[in-house]
This record gives sequence, structure tokens and C-alpha cells, in this order.
Amino acid sequence: MSLQRRLTLYFVLIVMLPLAAAAFGVQQVVGGELERRAVLSLRPALDSATVSYNGRVEILEPEVRSRVGSRRFARLIARGDDAQLQAHLESIVRDSDVLNVLIIRNDNGEIRSMVATQPDFVPGYQVPEIADIAASPQKEGDGFVRTASIPLVIDGRGRVGDVIGATWVDGAYLAQSLRDDVSLSLAIGNTVVASTLPLNGAVNISIRSGDRFMADLGESSLAEAQKLGGDMSLVAATPEAPLASVSRRLLLPMLGVLVLALLVTSALALLLARHLTQPLEELTAGALAIAEGRFDHHIPVRSRDEVGQLSAVFNEMRDRLSLTYTQLSSSRDQLQRAVRRVGETLRSTHDLNQMFGSILNTAADAVEADAAALWRFTPTRDALHPALTVGVDGSIKDAVHIGEGIVGFVAERATSVLLPSSGGPRSSRREPTFPTTIAVPIYSEDRIAAVLAAYRRDESRPFNREDLDTILFLAEQGGVAIENVLLHEEAQRLSLTDGLTGTWNRRYFQMQFRQVLATATRFDRPFSFLMLDLDHFKRANDTYGHQRGDAILIEFSRRVKKALREVDTFARYGGEEFIVLLPETDEEGAFTTGEKIREAIRSQPFASLGDEPVPVTVSIGVASYPSHGDSFQTLVEAADRALYAAKLAGRDRVMVADQPGPNLKVAR
Repeated sequence: MSLQRRLTLYFVLIVMLPLAAAAFGVQQVVGGELERRAVLSLRPALDSATVSYNGRVEILEPEVRSRVGSRRFARLIARGDDAQLQAHLESIVRDSDVLNVLIIRNDNGEIRSMVATQPDFVPGYQVPEIADIAASPQKEGDGFVRTASIPLVIDGRGRVGDVIGATWVDGAYLAQSLRDDVSLSLAIGNTVVASTLPLNGAVNISIRSGDRFMADLGESSLAEAQKLGGDMSLVAATPEAPLASVSRRLLLPMLGVLVLALLVTSALALLLARHLTQPLEELTAGALAIAEGRFDHHIPVRSRDEVGQLSAVFNEMRDRLSLTYTQLSSSRDQLQRAVRRVGETLRSTHDLNQMFGSILNTAADAVEADAAALWRFTPTRDALHPALTVGVDGSIKDAVHIGEGIVGFVAERATSVLLPSSGGPRSSRREPTFPTTIAVPIYSEDRIAAVLAAYRRDESRPFNREDLDTILFLAEQGGVAIENVLLHEEAQRLSLTDGLTGTWNRRYFQMQFRQVLATATRFDRPFSFLMLDLDHFKRANDTYGHQRGDAILIEFSRRVKKALREVDTFARYGGEEFIVLLPETDEEGAFTTGEKIREAIRSQPFASLGDEPVPVTVSIGVASYPSHGDSFQTLVEAADRALYAAKLAGRDRVMVADQPGPNLKVAR
């Protein structure tokens, strides 16, 4: 074989093998891309249909309540005119986008009147009976979603029955959520009972929730399922046959191109060798750049032949991958912001201002608002002021009265506002002026705690119902967070106070003692203890009862607090024993304070309105730092010794502790 032939053969092999590999790669890339797109279209279809389903479930009960809450409905129920009631129910179902079934039951649970639209299930499927829907213990049944029983109450007659509403989860509902070339089906268990496909009857499939699977829905299809309520599942599917057909159609042209390339290469091997290898090198470099995430790399298209087409496909793929990457990055950033917001909220559950700030910023980001404000009540609850703002002119600081403007309207009516809308409230001059507004109440402990408002400057981009639902969700979470804060504060207060008298408990007293001791040690300053014990308190308990004894302890605490300074700490030590910490007070000052307390107790008998007066006296022991000790234990023991001495000396007196003897046992 001549050198020319060998070179030609070598060149053909060198050129054709990469071309064949490239052709196969294109087929795999295109086929894989088509399959990937088909697969990727399943999840958005499921998510869209699931969101639609959840939205339908959420507004079902409010829809029923709004429909049956009218005066006309109450009059029809009261009159007992079943014919007109039936006609009215039919008009309600006919005019509603959500309500398909409406059932009225009397007080005995018997169905008085009912209306139902014809559902769209596959032929032969046994549609749930209306009576079964009414008696269903679950809100989500086989092919339907129902409300709880809503009582019917008529003024003057009380409860006269209840109403139940339901919506079909059928082919008509699925058609509303249909998108692209993906079919939607409803399965109960493993049986498809409704579909956007023209099925002749129920179809049994093997559902694998959370993973893709093959399903026979008239033809072999790639499917993915999403669990709904009850035993229902939503199935999105795309036919498998078009993908295989596209792959076959791609294969034949590529084989033809390879044959043609082989003939041309054999004739022009020496002339076109470099010309053909250069684009392949560029394609390789481009593929490597894309694999490394360098989407700015451009592959030059030098011709319109197969290699040039391959370069164009790679460039198109690069652009689409770049767009997808950008979108994913944006979604990731939004997710990170949301996670940060949630984290901030969780961290600030014990700080109302920080918590409100997190809710306000999260709400503004979630609905892409230009500005937002959180309005809180004044102490008198007759007005609201802008406690926190985002994107709002800082000069807006005036309070808005209840019933005034948008915020006052929401606070007064306990309702949400979505503007612009016909007949809605107008903003007052004390509120931010924006053409588009959402305002919702934030509840805490069954009453409005604040009003959350979001604004947009562009009137052509109004808020929608989804934005309102988002704000309502955040307001609901804010209300729960407020209640958590209040519960935490109450729990903290109860952990440091005595439940009967409201005074501090021993735990709090010891906390304060550590601070006072540190200050006294550092600056060489005195402080004192008073140990107080009511004289003959057991006798009063036995004579007048424990309830009267509790009342005496409460009144005793009130009188002692009145005799003390704000800096003093008064705590219940146990039973009828109390203890007082007097900062910056020596023995003489402590004795004077003890006498003041003793006189306040004995000066007037203890009695509530209508009760027999009870004379009460108190014995008080005094101990001071540093003369009687330098620790909590030694000072308490010294004050207790002085109290014991006061008891032995006849009670109703103040005694200062002496230095303890080596073998003295402290009385309790």
C-alpha cells in the first residue's frame, strides 16, 4: 500500500473516529437533554398542582363560611322554605369556583338539603355518595375534600343544624393545573380514578412516592407522584414514546452524515485534515470549560457543516446551562435569606423588637415590597404608631387612631386589606402614601397585638392573593412568636417570685445577694439582713383558717414593701418567714428600718371588709456585713440567731445579732 493511501487511511481513521464519537455524543446529549427536560417538567407540574390543591383546601372553609354567613341564608333557614333554600344552594355552588358540594343538616344530623356538581372521574368509578361525604370522619376522602361541620346559629333559636362544603378532586380540577406536555392523574391508593388523559376506566399502577417510575396510562409513560391528603396521590406523567422516536430520528441523519463525511474525507484527506481537527479541538476545549463552570467560554462556529452545527449546539447548551445556573443561584440566595430570617426570628424569640424586625424584613423580601411598616398599639390602645419601618420616610412618626386610615381600619375591624380595591379604606395623612398596600393584623392571645403593612410604589404591579397569603402566614407566625415571648417572660417571672405574696423568692434573693456582696467587697461598704417572722402565725391559721392566713401574709408583704426603699430586696424565705436585703446599710440603719416595719405591722389589725380584725406582730433579727459574717450562710445564721433572741425576749421586737459562740446551734 502506498504512503498516500496509508496517510489517507490514517487521516480517515483519525478524523472519522472522533466525528463518529462526536455524533454519538450529540445524540446522547440531545436525547439526554430531551429526557432531562421531560423529567424536570414532572416536578414543577406536581408542585403547581399541589400548590393549587393546598390553596383550594385552605380557602374551602372560608368560602363556605362567607357564603352561608349572609342574612338571606339565615332567613331561608329560619323560614324553613326548602324549595327556596335548595335554589339558593344551587346558586351558591354555581357561582363558586371552589365549592362543588354543599350539604345542610338539621339538629339530628339528617340531611335537609344538598347540592352537588357532576364530578369528572374515569368511567365506571363509583363517585362518593353525598351522605358518605357528610358522614366522613376525615376532611380529605376518596376524590373529595370537605370542611368540618360549621354550626348554623339563628338569633333567638340558637343552633339549628350545620353545613358541610366539599370540593371535587377530579379531572376538571386536574385540567386547571395542567401545563406543558405533562398529564396529571389522581390515584386513590394505586388506582387512577381521574386524569387529563382520555382513559376508558380505572387504571392500576404501582406508585413509588418520591421517586420516578414507569406507568401504563394508555401508553408507557415516565411518571412521578406526590402524596395528597387521605389516600389520594397526584401523578404527573410524560409519554416515553416521543423520546425514543426523537433518538431514532437523530440516529439515521447522523449515520448519513458520517457516511458522507467518510467519502469526502477520503477524497480531500490531505487538504482538510487540519481544517477538520481544529473545530474538534475547540469543541473539546468548550466542553471542558462548561464542565468546569466557565460559561463565558465561546466556541467559534467556523462552518455550517456537522462540526459547525455541533459547535452551535454546544453554545446553545452553554447559554441554557448558564441561565439555569443563574436561576439556581438566585433561588439559593433567596433560600439563604429566608433561612437567615428564620434564624434571626428563632434567636430573637425573647426579644420582641428584634423578633418584629425579623418578621418585617422577611415580609418585605417575601412579597418584594418597596416599603413595609409594623404598627403597634399605644399604651391606651386607642391608636397605633409605626414601631418599625423599612423603606419608609423616617419623618412619618405620628400615631394613627383606631378606625382611621388603612391601619386603623384593620385594627378596628380585625380584617385584612388588599389595595387597590373598590370600596376599600383610604390611607390617612399620617400613613405612608403608596398606590398598592397590604395590611394584616397580628394576633396574640386572641387579640390584635400589631398591624403589619407592606407597600409598593408601582401601581402597575399590585399585590395579589398569593402575596396576601404569604403576609398572613408571616403574621400568624409572628403571633405565635409573641405568645412564646410572653410565656417565657411569665415563666421567668414565676421562677423568681413567690406565687402567693408576689414577693421575690429565695432564688432571686440569693442572686441579688451575690451582686450586693461583690459591690460591698470592692468598695468596702456595709449592708444588712433582716429576718422577719410573724408572731403566733400558726395560732391565726388554726383560729381563722388557711385562707385568712394567706390573706394575712399578702397584707403583711404589702405593708413591708411600703416601708422599704426601692433598692432593698424583700423575699419570702419560707412559711411565715421573710428576709430583707438592705444595701449600703449598717447595723443602726438596719435596726431603724426593722423598727419602721414592726410599727407598720402592729399599728393596725389585719382585716378585710366584713372580717374580724386580727392583731399581728412581727419579730425581726438583724445581721450586718462585715461584722456578722461575709457569706450568705453566715449572715442568714446570724440574723436567724437574732430572730430567735427576739422570740425568747417576748416577740414583737427587733434584735441585732451578737457574735456567735463556738458551740451555739442556730434555731430554726
